[in-house]
Amino acid sequence: MIRYFIILKCLFLLLLADQWSYAQQGPQAVLTADSFSNGYYFTESWKFKAGDDPGYKKADWPDSTWAIVNSRYLKTTDSATSYRGIAWLRYRFQVDSSLLQTPLSIIIKQGGASEIYLDGTLLCTLGTVGTKHKTEYQTGFDHPYIFTLKDAGWHTLAVRYDNTLFPPGEKAKAGISLGIYEANNYYSHYLPDREDTVSILMLIVGVFVALSFIHLLLFVFYWKALYNLFFGLYNLSIAFLAYTAFTLSSNNNFLESSQALGWLFYGFLLFGLSITGFVNDLFGKRKTRFYILLIIALLLPIVYLLDARIGAFILIIYILFVVVEGFFVIIRAMFRRERAAFIVGGGIMLFFCMIALLIVGLVVNGGEIDTSRTSGWVVASLDTLFIALLVSFPISISAYLAWQFSNTSNRLKKQLDEVERLSVEKQQILEQQNEQLELQVSERTRELQSEKQKSDNLLLNILPQEVAEELKEKGASKAQYYDEVSVLFTDFVNFTAIAQKLGVEELLEELNANFTAFDQIMEKHGLEKIKTIGDAYLAVSGLPVKNTDHALNAAAAALDILAFVAERKKQVPYGLNIRIGIHSGSLIAGIVGVKKFAFDIWGDTVNTAARMEQSSAPGKINISENTYHLIEQTFNCTYRGKLQAKGKGEMDMYFVENKK
Repeated sequence: MIRYFIILKCLFLLLLADQWSYAQQGPQAVLTADSFSNGYYFTESWKFKAGDDPGYKKADWPDSTWAIVNSRYLKTTDSATSYRGIAWLRYRFQVDSSLLQTPLSIIIKQGGASEIYLDGTLLCTLGTVGTKHKTEYQTGFDHPYIFTLKDAGWHTLAVRYDNTLFPPGEKAKAGISLGIYEANNYYSHYLPDREDTVSILMLIVGVFVALSFIHLLLFVFYWKALYNLFFGLYNLSIAFLAYTAFTLSSNNNFLESSQALGWLFYGFLLFGLSITGFVNDLFGKRKTRFYILLIIALLLPIVYLLDARIGAFILIIYILFVVVEGFFVIIRAMFRRERAAFIVGGGIMLFFCMIALLIVGLVVNGGEIDTSRTSGWVVASLDTLFIALLVSFPISISAYLAWQFSNTSNRLKKQLDEVERLSVEKQQILEQQNEQLELQVSERTRELQSEKQKSDNLLLNILPQEVAEELKEKGASKAQYYDEVSVLFTDFVNFTAIAQKLGVEELLEELNANFTAFDQIMEKHGLEKIKTIGDAYLAVSGLPVKNTDHALNAAAAALDILAFVAERKKQVPYGLNIRIGIHSGSLIAGIVGVKKFAFDIWGDTVNTAARMEQSSAPGKINISENTYHLIEQTFNCTYRGKLQAKGKGEMDMYFVENKK
């Protein structure tokens, strides 16, 4: 079963220049169906010859003088089998009849391009042999290649292999690994394990990206806590390494796989930098070592770009130093009993121990992450060690954050208790002052409300309610045009002569009594009083709120005025007589002036209403033709004929007699 150590394998590749080991049998053994059930890898005892000859593919080609090699370790320089270009590999094996017509899967991992021949016949190709472009190299099949053996006995595998474009160097392994699985077992065991591995790697990426995001946000909101920054970078490095491992395990493109190996360098560099930054931020007294390690980390990418091998070697030394320094700083903090040293330090030390044990386990397992064919307590514990490695550091940080939160909460609680104890008396004083202020505010509010009500009432006595509201909200009121209204004018008859007979007080009392009654009549019938001019009274029906019954309401109000004046004459010996005029039409209404402003109306309709009043008779209501047509269905009217109106010429006029 493929385990979860792809990330650590990549580190081990940098540290140990790994040695591959697979279950093998000697080339002389007879292979059966059981031999291929769990995979048979042809790595050792290959016949090797540099150069290119089409005859090398033949099953009976003489190869006794060829070199015997391990196919995985074909170096490009400094080796007895070193070559650069095209070479041939041959392997003879014997099978029994149990394998005949059994579907087999061929598995290839390589660093170049190859052609595979079985008994002189081309079986499959992987990449393009003789290419001049790395993009035409492949590291493996996207899907296993299926074939069958038709004959029992001896068979010959011949591989035409090209490593021309593989990077030169003494330690560069430009070889090929070739194995055969029984096809049904491969699909039922290998692929599900591979899917599980990919799922686990993606889960690791998601979890550690989320942790990284959370702690980087914590650092943004509280930048003094540098440990959040370094822990966020640590989680980011783990996610990045897991994603790189996923890329390496699932990508068969030679160029992209080579680039992914370069990503490992930056992932482990970020990993080491985050560890040393975290440890020194929490427990380091002097930051000199950290600053030195930080400078080295910043310079290492430049070294890697100049020479990848030197950069990788320095990175190994860098990480080893980070581990040693971390142990030293944490142990010193524990001896000094620094706060949270045992919480965080214990988790980090466990983390370092897991790394050491995993390296030991990989060494015992021959550098392999596949533990299904090996045994021993170290190898059998690799799963547990890997899980402990992943969770030890985050759990210790979580424990530290919980401790810090609890400690902070306890300190705050104590401080709050002290503040509460010291502020009881002050709080009582504040409460008393608050009560007094509330009483004063309440009293002042009532006074303000009373004054406001007086102001509102005064404003409503001057202006219509709608206009007053507009004026209060906007600070101004626009004049408006009204196309259908009725204007009512009244005037007392012989008022000047009567005024000379009455005293001032009696005259004012009489006017007040009449106009007060008129105001009530206007309110009853929905008319808006505009103003009084001496003994004249001006009102309008149909504004500011439009009303289709404006003429009917004006006529009804006029009849009530006549009734009141007639009754008043019975009560006082000097009772006044009155003329009323009404005209319907359009006008403009609005506020006039800035100081001592008043609501007024303008237009020909107002002038015509005044002419109707002047042309009326005492105790009569004189209306125009416009008004007559609006009320003729409701009121009885008497046609007066065409009468001369000042400035208007002859006009049809009517007396309103009563309501039908």
